[in-house]
Amino acid sequence: MDTPARQALPDPVAIIAALMSMMTRFSCLGCPRIAARIRRNLTLLQHYADDEMPPPLKLAARRLEREWMELQLAISDIPEASKAIKATSEPTAESTLVYPASQSLH
Repeated sequence: MDTPARQALPDPVAIIAALMSMMTRFSCLGCPRIAARIRRNLTLLQHYADDEMPPPLKLAARRLEREWMELQLAISDIPEASKAIKATSEPTAESTLVYPASQSLH
């Protein structure tokens, strides 16, 4: 009896490389679509097994996904989005272990 195979995830190194490229492109263009793609890739990184993606990196991806969600909603034209962001962006004890660059560089 064959069991359904788990859907294969892309190579995590390729995802991280794509993220770096998209983040650089976003800094030049400020496009909400690019921010949405960045969020999707950060979410994807959180679905890897711990032996494929270290838990601290998955935690950082979760925190960054929330920050990119806030940024995407701030630059988009969706007025209802600000309510949704407040409901989903409450920090947890584990998400504060890694500080945002804006706080850690000062």
